[in-house]
Amino acid sequence: MPQNVPVLRDIHVPEVSMWWPLAPGWWVLIALALIAVAIAIHAWRRRVARRRRADAVLAELHAARERHAVDGDAAAFAASVNQLLRRVARLRDPRSVTLSGDAWARALAAQAPRADVALLVALDAAMYRPRADIDVAGTCRDADAWIRAALRRSSRVTA
Repeated sequence: MPQNVPVLRDIHVPEVSMWWPLAPGWWVLIALALIAVAIAIHAWRRRVARRRRADAVLAELHAARERHAVDGDAAAFAASVNQLLRRVARLRDPRSVTLSGDAWARALAAQAPRADVALLVALDAAMYRPRADIDVAGTCRDADAWIRAALRRSSRVTA
């Protein structure tokens, strides 16, 4: 070899990373993970909204009870609780707003099958009586249980 010639090295291929670019399977896995995260966030937001709605309705129920404790107006208490029940029932079955009597009792029982609705059905007639005899504590307890059960069920009843 001649002496004045530069020393050449062999061609070196750059080091290849095993992780990049990602294989198509990894892209599918990333897409599925992002979809799962989006579904989880959507479900969480719906749950929070449902809980806020239930808390707002229950706060109105407790406010009606406190108003009754102050003024003792049983007809106003019956009217406000009946209005709350109809608003919650309307969320699941829009036709339930116009029901009365046995049809209203069946609608209440259908929307919360395990709840006792006897005191709640009596509110429909008690709000028109000047001297209504209402078990306020029992009515609040049953209305609270019915509202929680009716709002817990997420599907609409349209039959």
